[in-house]
Amino acid sequence: MTAPPDDCLARNDWICGAYLTSRRGILGEAVLQHLQLTAANGADAKTVGSPDLDATMKVLRELAAKRGLDVLNPGRAVDQNAYAVSAAYAGKHRLRTLSDLGRAGLPVRLAAGDECVRRAYCAPGLRKTYGIRITSVDPKGLGTTPSKRAVQSGQDQMVVTTTTDGTLAAFGLVVLTDDKHLQNADHIVPVVNRSRAGGERVRNALDKLNAVLTTKDLRSMNEQVDSWRRLPEAVAERYLRSEGLIPAG
Repeated sequence: MTAPPDDCLARNDWICGAYLTSRRGILGEAVLQHLQLTAANGADAKTVGSPDLDATMKVLRELAAKRGLDVLNPGRAVDQNAYAVSAAYAGKHRLRTLSDLGRAGLPVRLAAGDECVRRAYCAPGLRKTYGIRITSVDPKGLGTTPSKRAVQSGQDQMVVTTTTDGTLAAFGLVVLTDDKHLQNADHIVPVVNRSRAGGERVRNALDKLNAVLTTKDLRSMNEQVDSWRRLPEAVAERYLRSEGLIPAG
């Protein structure tokens, strides 16, 4: 699931508490793993992911095996970075792909995280791969409400978000297709602890989920949580029941 609206903490919104409570363990583990990997490999370690799914999976499995982890098969769903513009802007300039934007030669102020200025798959990649005229990066964050509002208002021309963002339509935004495959192969891939969750039952359950779960499904569930304010666990349970993955209640 994507994060709740970024201004919800200021409003003391209920969804922040629900979101953080449901993910306390996950968020803590993610921070710890990030610190461990940074300490082991350095902040400037070479990126090993790529748009090539098979190559990425090979490297991932090699790295995971050293840590007692098993990497299962990738699913159908993809959670990649995506680049969105306002529907009006896309219509005016006849934009459907990032290549279209590059050919148009329009100056683009990009709403994104501050790391975008140096990430190969963000501003530098957009310039090199597509020839897009990125004039500056507006550091409002990845897919945040202020970032999307900046593009909606015309203050910025494009926002970095994700392919599973379920709120874009509410802001009048549309995604431009990454037709030259700049982004990594960010498929949903189950990774399990071999000693604790490496059994056949766990693998079978995850394989069944991965066989049906799509990017569109994730986008829909994120919309229900982020826009409709439904609890993540309730949305997930309803989805699992609708796909026959758990018994009907």
